[in-house]
Amino acid sequence: MQELSNVIANKYEEIIDKIKSFSSEYLSDEYKNICIGAAETLFLNNEEQLKKGKSLSWAAGIVHAIGTINNLFDSKEEPYIKATDLYKAFGVSGSTGSTKSKEVQKLLDLSKENKQWILDNDKNIKNSINNRLEEKQEVTVTLDDISKSSEKIEKQQEEPFKFAVHKNFVAAERILDYAWKQKNYNNKAKYAKEALKIYEDCADAYIILSKNSSLNNLEKKALLEKAVKAAQNLLRIDNLETAEPQIFELKIAEPLFGAKYSLAVHLWENGEKEAAIENALEILKYNEQDNLMIRSLLANWLLTEQRYPELKDLLEKYEKDNSAAINYSRVAFLYKTNEIKAAENALRRAYKRNSFVIPYIVKQKTIPSSVPHLIKFGSEEEAIRYASLGLEVWNDPKMIQWVKEKKKDFDMITFN
Repeated sequence: MQELSNVIANKYEEIIDKIKSFSSEYLSDEYKNICIGAAETLFLNNEEQLKKGKSLSWAAGIVHAIGTINNLFDSKEEPYIKATDLYKAFGVSGSTGSTKSKEVQKLLDLSKENKQWILDNDKNIKNSINNRLEEKQEVTVTLDDISKSSEKIEKQQEEPFKFAVHKNFVAAERILDYAWKQKNYNNKAKYAKEALKIYEDCADAYIILSKNSSLNNLEKKALLEKAVKAAQNLLRIDNLETAEPQIFELKIAEPLFGAKYSLAVHLWENGEKEAAIENALEILKYNEQDNLMIRSLLANWLLTEQRYPELKDLLEKYEKDNSAAINYSRVAFLYKTNEIKAAENALRRAYKRNSFVIPYIVKQKTIPSSVPHLIKFGSEEEAIRYASLGLEVWNDPKMIQWVKEKKKDFDMITFN
């Protein structure tokens, strides 16, 4: 797996070298930087496609694609080069270069409206005006022109947010994918360390290393904090509150949420409950989709710590959530805040969605030693997963008796 990563990394280097060499002779530094950024984004999101085709073809395709939307082939613009001369400089045929250019344009969704891949607008405007003056054409700037320009800028700002990462991150991530597939810790750790040698800000590598059973809790915590810091470094942000909101919607932000999730669980299990809750709340603040389902843990934690106002907000936010954790947490919350009638309705709703939970709540069943990873809503596996979160909130004998009685009523209604 590492050999594959090295091949990809070498290919990236070849493409970048070709772009730099071509740019130094025919283009500007700005063109060069945009083309390099395009290459980085391609390697981050489209590695499988980049394995196919020669480095020269990809380099030519990238430059041609960027040049196409920046009028590189217009003789009135500066810099300027003929497309045929571009292909010749890269040593590829016209058909190959054109094909790769179209592929790059499709993969990066390139267009003149996509501001990220357009050269400095002010410079382009000045060049356009100068060209027109040289042709002795009258140039008149009106309020309508300014209005149209503002509308164009606003449209550009609505374009999808994109983010480029260092090439070494791509290679390191491939090794980490392999690391997670290993069956024992030693092999996992071996590949995690190799990934860190290539790119030091690999959050998953630190998470893997934190699973070393010979470490004490403080050492594990330190590694998980490193994982969070590494994920932030990858995103180039010091403070989540001041970061561009769009960055948290990208796949590249997933390591940050995964690292904070692992840290939150560790903190909770080791008595740092307030810190655990704060990490969980922060995940939901910046990852509203909550792919990791930390809301299930958080609801239980807020119940345990009797932080009812925050729990109420959480339950309202996920009012339509079908998970057992949210539905049964709502029951416990309403019962504990003396809203008994509402609690009964919530229990009926929760029971309909997953009837397997109650036997674990009333201690008719015990939690198996192996908790399933793959679950579906309404299944016993989901009930086991919920029970494994901790049933401390159901330890009140009166509460358990109330659940037993209501279950009988529900079953009787169903039977009749």
